[in-house]
Amino acid sequence: MKLKVTQIRSVIGRKKDQKRTIIALGLGKISRTKIHDDNPVIRGMIFKVAHLVKVEEIKEKKKAAKKPVVKKTVVKKDTPKKTTVKKETTKKTAEKKITEKKTIKKPTVKKAAPKKTVTKKATPKKTTPKKTVASEAKK
Repeated sequence: MKLKVTQIRSVIGRKKDQKRTIIALGLGKISRTKIHDDNPVIRGMIFKVAHLVKVEEIKEKKKAAKKPVVKKTVVKKDTPKKTTVKKETTKKTAEKKITEKKTIKKPTVKKAAPKKTVTKKATPKKTTPKKTVASEAKK
């Protein structure tokens, strides 16, 4: 026996385990249908998400014995391969080809002159003599 499982409600706002069960059943969108074998594992998953799915039982039909299929083999005929013959170039055509080639010069790029860096000379800092207690006492 087979079970036809159809998702009828969304999994938005449901627990993670219910979302995972829906994915394990092969569903994921509303009105998506999947057919499974009837076994305890599938029944347990359906029981867990019964409020989100609709289940129908499908009875299997007996399959009629099929006649063996006979494959016909098709033999392809060998077609002769086309051969290409290269023409020998004469000296005149070879010379024409050489003269037709144009030499392409690469554009010259002007290199910028290196920038001169100006360094400032270190100027000594003017220091004012510090007033000491002894020099103030002398005054």
